[in-house]
Amino acid sequence: MSSVRGGAPGTDDAISVRDLCYSFRSLRSAAEGEGDRRRPSARRRETIRALQDVTFNVAAGESVALLGANGAGKSTLVKVLAGVLHPTAGSVTLFGLDPWRQKRRYRRQIGVVFGHRTQLWWDLPVADSLRFLGTVYQVERAQATRQLDVLTEVLDLGSLLRTPVRELSLGQRMRCEIAASLIHTPSVLLLDEPTIGLDIVSRVQLREHLRILTSEKRCTVVLSSHDLLDVEGVTNRLLILESGILFYEDSLRKLWEVLGPRTVTVSALLGGRVRAALVEALAERHAVVQEGSDTAGLGHELSFQIDRENLVAALGLILGERDVLDIRIDQPSIEQIVVELYRKTTSR
Repeated sequence: MSSVRGGAPGTDDAISVRDLCYSFRSLRSAAEGEGDRRRPSARRRETIRALQDVTFNVAAGESVALLGANGAGKSTLVKVLAGVLHPTAGSVTLFGLDPWRQKRRYRRQIGVVFGHRTQLWWDLPVADSLRFLGTVYQVERAQATRQLDVLTEVLDLGSLLRTPVRELSLGQRMRCEIAASLIHTPSVLLLDEPTIGLDIVSRVQLREHLRILTSEKRCTVVLSSHDLLDVEGVTNRLLILESGILFYEDSLRKLWEVLGPRTVTVSALLGGRVRAALVEALAERHAVVQEGSDTAGLGHELSFQIDRENLVAALGLILGERDVLDIRIDQPSIEQIVVELYRKTTSR
């Protein structure tokens, strides 16, 4: 399945990627029967195609997610966008800038966070690291101070600025890493697994901070993550990679419409008995209704299956009852839908 928009880059695009390829040579052990695999002479070089003809645009102020299994090419793509890796073929531009021909101007436009690496100094207080990075990026002192004040409020850094980095929890450090990547006020933020290793509370907090950055600060975000809750909470478009190929590019809503189940199961708990008129009204909307049952004195449960197109109308009927205690809609999670998409793609 592919929904890749491609086409020529628009005037409001922050990032434009065209026919991007990246390959590298890997030294692999010889297969069984091809000699002593422990000897260097028995090894063979193999070309790995990490990215293959990847094309997409990201509009200014947009937030997109990179999804894919391990080895799909997500981190490689982020490193190419960051100018760390030079592609084998194709092009990348950021607001018209080339990351290798215009390195200095390009890198002033981006902030990068790698979940498994740090750009902070381990023994220095956080504030000292941030001020030093401002100096590295040649940010005027007054501007750096203003930006630090904004980041302190948005990322809730007040109690952390005087703390040495080595004394921070992982969640606290990741908030500071994001501040470090934004101290020079970049236009684009590249995030490679920023929530890796975080506990659930830290993840929720970090997602909220990123949501504020994207919605209020108009910062363009490219987020690579295995956690689909990050995707739902922060981004509005998916780029799904498999074996280096971009095979899906569209919204999360569109993915649900294409691969989500046509029918859902609804369970409603009512304080009184289920009225026959309600059952008849649901049946008129093609709902498959199960008999209402008593739930040990808590109320009467009504369950039915209905097509998604009629779901809103059915919920309106339920909510029109006087004694609605609870409503539950059972449907596959976004994780299950993406897994199903992987299966359909790899089985071809």
